[in-house]
Amino acid sequence: MKTMMYRAVFLLFTAPWCVGRMRHSRNQRSCYDDIVELTEEDRLIHKKLKQYEYRGTLSRPVEKFTDIMKIEFGLQLIQIIDLDEKEQVLTLNVWVDHKWHDRYLTWNVSEYKGVTELHLPSSKIWTPDIKLYNYADKRITEYRDALIIVQHTGDISWLPQAVFRSQCNIDVATFPFDKQNCTLKFGSWTYGGNQLDLQFKNGQANFSLADYTKSNVWEIKDSPAVRHEMNYVCCDYAFIDLTFTLVIQRRATFYANILILPCVLLTSLTLVLFWIPPESPAKMMLGMSIFMAFFVLMLLFEANLPPAAVRVPILDFKNFICFSVLTEIF
Repeated sequence: MKTMMYRAVFLLFTAPWCVGRMRHSRNQRSCYDDIVELTEEDRLIHKKLKQYEYRGTLSRPVEKFTDIMKIEFGLQLIQIIDLDEKEQVLTLNVWVDHKWHDRYLTWNVSEYKGVTELHLPSSKIWTPDIKLYNYADKRITEYRDALIIVQHTGDISWLPQAVFRSQCNIDVATFPFDKQNCTLKFGSWTYGGNQLDLQFKNGQANFSLADYTKSNVWEIKDSPAVRHEMNYVCCDYAFIDLTFTLVIQRRATFYANILILPCVLLTSLTLVLFWIPPESPAKMMLGMSIFMAFFVLMLLFEANLPPAAVRVPILDFKNFICFSVLTEIF
């Protein structure tokens, strides 16, 4: 307790002298360095954050206002969490890769004993406002907090985790052998192409699948991406977007066992009704049992398909034909 009191009294009386010393010091070293041991990395972080606090985080880190800021952008797919056919929403777990240059975050390595990179909070410096255009999410933010890696040359690398929920038009005509094309459209929400040039990172115009965890339901067939320049009603200048497409095909093994195989068996039983004499009670009992079984299959279809599908699955047509045959028999 006494030690803490002595330290508080010491800081109280030395504070004015420290302020005067910092004003006249070229390297802005703190007079408290003797009390708290700061590394060269600590001093550099304090210096850069102080400078950025002065300039602010709202404007682009460019020399002139007319300069175009280049942003490299990429997506690393980690997992297909879900594709909700009823809501027509695709949920993905991805790593969002950003890269750009910040002229205000450079330093001489020799002046800081070989410190070549820093790790800074994303909220303390300027970051591009890249948004998912076709989002279908109730959450306020999609990104998880992640530090930004800053090189001494001013090159910035930011790789936050994100869970994206995007709109996806579902085509169930060939269910359960259907193939879906889902797109994710990314671009700056406020900066046009005359201020921010959005490009694919390292020229990779597709999803990166290096750390992808295979899904038990969907198989990835292709994952291309395209860069667009589009004009919108709001503005006179064009906006740049990167549209990533995920082409996935359903793994039909599970559905073949619970839907297709029962359909084939019930259809065979429907044909058996033609060989049973009309006066036999077994014909009525078997026919009603088949009718109820088809009704259960229809409920299974309804539970897996969107309520307002543009096209009806082929299996639904087959079930309708079987219902018609059963009606004619009775």
